[in-house]
Formats: sequence, C-alpha cells, structure tokens
Amino acid sequence: MNHPANRQHLIVMKFGGTSVGSAERISQCAAIIGEAAKNHRIIVVVSAVAGVTDLIFKTIEATRKGDAVATEVNLRKFESLHQTLIADLFGGLQSGAAFDFLGQIFSQLRNACMALLTLRTDISPQTQDSLVSLGERMSGWLLAHYMAQTETASEFVRAEDAIITDSNFGNASPDMEATAVCCRNTLLPITARGKVAVVAGYSGASHEGKTTTLGRGGSDYSATIIGAAAGADEVWIWTDVDGVLTADPRLCPNATVLPEITFAEAIELAYYGAKVIHPKAAYPALQAGFPLWIKNSFRPEVPGTKITLAALRTESPVKAVTCVTNAALIMLVTRGDFHPAELFGRLFLRLGQERIDMLFATQSSPEHALGLVVRKEDSDRVMKLIQTTFRMELAQGVLNPVVVQDDVAVVAVLGEGMKGTCGILAQLFAAVARSNVSVIAVAQGASELSVCFAVPSATCAQVVQRVHEEFWGPRTVEALNGSMAKPLSLGVQ
Repeated sequence: MNHPANRQHLIVMKFGGTSVGSAERISQCAAIIGEAAKNHRIIVVVSAVAGVTDLIFKTIEATRKGDAVATEVNLRKFESLHQTLIADLFGGLQSGAAFDFLGQIFSQLRNACMALLTLRTDISPQTQDSLVSLGERMSGWLLAHYMAQTETASEFVRAEDAIITDSNFGNASPDMEATAVCCRNTLLPITARGKVAVVAGYSGASHEGKTTTLGRGGSDYSATIIGAAAGADEVWIWTDVDGVLTADPRLCPNATVLPEITFAEAIELAYYGAKVIHPKAAYPALQAGFPLWIKNSFRPEVPGTKITLAALRTESPVKAVTCVTNAALIMLVTRGDFHPAELFGRLFLRLGQERIDMLFATQSSPEHALGLVVRKEDSDRVMKLIQTTFRMELAQGVLNPVVVQDDVAVVAVLGEGMKGTCGILAQLFAAVARSNVSVIAVAQGASELSVCFAVPSATCAQVVQRVHEEFWGPRTVEALNGSMAKPLSLGVQ
C-alpha cells in the first residue's frame, strides 16, 4: 500500500443497498475500495442491505397496530437475513465478532419493539429514527470488518460521529459547520493513517446527540454532506446501473448512458422520478464545487455519468425524459370577481408548512383556476389541507367544490440545451400528438430547463417512448456513446 502522504486525492464512495446485498456483492465492493485506496484517500458511506430499511419500517408499523405476530415475523426476517450474510461472508471462526455485533443491533431493535407492544404507546419520531438507522449501522460495520481482514485497513464510524443535524427527526438537515468539525476530528485522521473510513449512511445526530435520519434514500445525501465537510475532490455514487440514462430502459430499450449532466439537470431528474441520486444530494456538491459520479458496482470498468456544474453539450438539446406514474391533479376554481391571489398564496404557504411538494402547478387568470399536480400518495393530505384551510370559502361558495383527477402521470422532458432553442415545444408536443394522447396540463419553468406535462396514467409509457424516439434517434445515441468522460482512476497512477 502506498504511504498516505503519496495519496493526495480524497474520494467519498457511497455504496447502495443492492451493492451490499450479498456476501458476493460486499466482497466486490471491498475489491473496488481496496483498488482505489492504493492511490487515493477513501471515505466510504454505506446504505443498508437492500430491503432492510423497508423491513424495519414494516416492523415498526406492526407494533403500531399491536400486531405481535407480524412484529416477531419481521424481526426474525431481519435477524435471519443478516445471519445468512455473515455466514456467507466470513464463515467459520472469523464470524464470531460479526455475530456478536448483530446480536447487539438485533437486541436494540427487538427490545424497543417489545416495549412498544407492551406499553401500547406510539413510537416517537426520535425513537423511530434510532431504529430505522440500524440497517446502515449493521451493513457499514460488516463492510469495515470484512475489509479489515483483507489487505485494506479500515475503521467503522457511526453516522452520529460524522454528521451533525437539526432535530427534525425523519427529515433532518445538516449543520455543515459542525459536521466539518466532526470530519476533521474523526474521519480525516483515519484516512491520514492510511485507513479507509467506513461510515453508516442515512443518519446523523442532533446537537443533543440524538440519532436523526436524513429522509428515505438519504445515504446519497450523507455522502455529499461528508464530501463537502471533509473537502473531498470527488464523490462516487455506486449503484446497480451504468450511470444516468436518457430514459427508463424498461420503457425505452435504446436508452443510453449520459456521459455528463449538470447539477441542475440531476436535481430535476431526481425530482421527477428518475433514480439518479437523492434530490437533496446535489446541493452540498454544488456548493463545495466537486463533481459527482454515478457508477455501477456490478460493472466498475464502465466510466459512468459525471454530474458537474457545466456539462458537455449533447447533439440533442433534450438530455432525458422521465415520468412520475402515480400522480393526481387537484383543481381549484374561485367564483365571481373574487381575486384568487390571496387564496392561492394561503394554499402555497400551507403546503410549505406541511412540507408537501408539488410536481407542478398551473394557473389560469381569466377563469381564476389553479391546477396542482402532486404525487398520489400526497393527494389525501392536500385535500384535507384545502378543506380545513378554506372551510369558510367553500361554505360561502367563494371556492367551487374541489375536483380531483387521480389517474394522472407526469412526463418531464429536460436539458440545459433547451434554453433558447427554437421549436423544442413544437417538436415535443407534435411527438405527443402522434401518440394520440391529450395533454391534461402543462408547465415550463422560467429557467427553460424542463417542460412537464400531465397525461392519463394509462398512456404514460407510450408517451415516454415516443418522446424518447423523437429526441434520441440512432444518430444521437451513436454520437453520445463516443463522448464518455472518465473519473479519477481506480488504480495506481
């Protein structure tokens, strides 16, 4: 191994749930990390094994319902899954420490669930965060322990010792200054000693030392928070796809990997359903000025996609098309000459207070109508919010009865190259028209980065296919495949 003084670049690597989903996958991750550690200082952020966080949430939900049988079944699934993983990964006498650590994690989870069942009290957000973060703690410890038994020296670090947040349990925000202090005191000394620092993703700690979580899928966010706080040169997000694609390959078989996209494009893609990165993960990288890479741990030789401030222009002004299949359109219409500005202002304020995101909104001033497109899972909350916020206006007839259309999908077409390019909207909606699909609502942001429109859910696939075919014909794909960028080398330079 090279002396740490010879390894100037600091890379934060994040491995997702499928990348650590089996003993074979963990071994592959360790090989990737070990190769990179020969030439760079490395901090690793780890997700829970695929499916484990969902399993913990299901277990907690069973305790809420007082279902002791389902609680016990889910607990045993958690234990059995990790027992099998440990046996496959270590085997024989080397597995003792791993089984001991699993026993500690399992006891914490089981004891909390049994106490909740016995007391018949609901779980607090603080307690829930302490439990749902156990999957990452388990997988992170296993990866570090496995690497320690190979030629790659490593050290496990609890998320609570790496990231400091506010006390908004379930969706915490980082305190970057306090986190930078943690990185200087905890993570960077480990890398300075020539070791790999392995950190549990998804969670952190409040200033009072209570475990917090960063929101579902928050391990990407953990990686970029740590990258910014530790002064990383790059952050690599290792997943199970070759990079960011021009469309969902299940819908568009000829979808291809984009060599580069901008942070703005990545944020839009994540917001509108593409599994690129956690929607918040781009911001720390953008502010700190380092690039992100999306790479495939199953095929580490593939360059992947670089996310940067200014990406290469592609032949097509449109970078990608994506969709949100489960959406709802909520229509509000005011009557008479009542001006809707105050009404709609109050609505947006309440949506913000409840942290409910809109996919997009449209307003028609002449008819005083507002259309809100939200995720279907949020539609009931939005309806209740409207009913309570505007009880008087609804009773007086100032606001018409609210209409909901819940069989809606949102298609988003985006790309920095769309800005100022004439004819894009005409080309886009001509392609949609050739699909014999009527557009329900449409919106384009002032930045011209994306165009979003709602269509009937049943037509979503054919619309995405037709739009992708329109902007990503064979000639464009061929040109794109010849312009792949490359990250810092894994091996010794």
